[in-house]
Amino acid sequence: MSVDAAPGTADPAPSPTGQCVVAVLSWSHNPPMPNPPTVRDPERHLRYRSFCDGCGHAGPIRSGEGEAVEDGHDHAFPGWRGMPVLVHCPYNIDSSSKKKIAKWEADARRAYPEGWFERGGPVLEWRGSAGTRHVPGRAPGGGYAMAVVRPDRPDRPGAGRRPAEQPVQTSLFG
Repeated sequence: MSVDAAPGTADPAPSPTGQCVVAVLSWSHNPPMPNPPTVRDPERHLRYRSFCDGCGHAGPIRSGEGEAVEDGHDHAFPGWRGMPVLVHCPYNIDSSSKKKIAKWEADARRAYPEGWFERGGPVLEWRGSAGTRHVPGRAPGGGYAMAVVRPDRPDRPGAGRRPAEQPVQTSLFG
């Protein structure tokens, strides 16, 4: 392989269409392997890198999956970081979910350029600080749902408001 691939892996074959597609390779790193340490993972455990099925481009080796996913999108979908950020797609949890998901998808298709999702483009979604993973297969065309942390979480009831002052109880049974 012309780039430093995951040790012991074969070259993935480029896509016959030649269209750039985001894929993320991961492997477990053990000390005898020649991968350099990184700031986030000085012990050199798990490694990730983006790989383009369309043209064979490989991104740098990363300690975090999210960084590798973003590298792949920088290659396959230049300008993705400037796309509109939407509320996250509703989850399929009850009988009304299908309608909510269909409405969300229609809104997403109106907000993004024509053909974006058909090419596997990502959708950017507002998330809380606990939901920062970029999720494959959650965009309307099957691409990634890219997490964008919402600083103040105004989508949560009561967010941004301080609790009302409560009267102080002077005695337990008084």
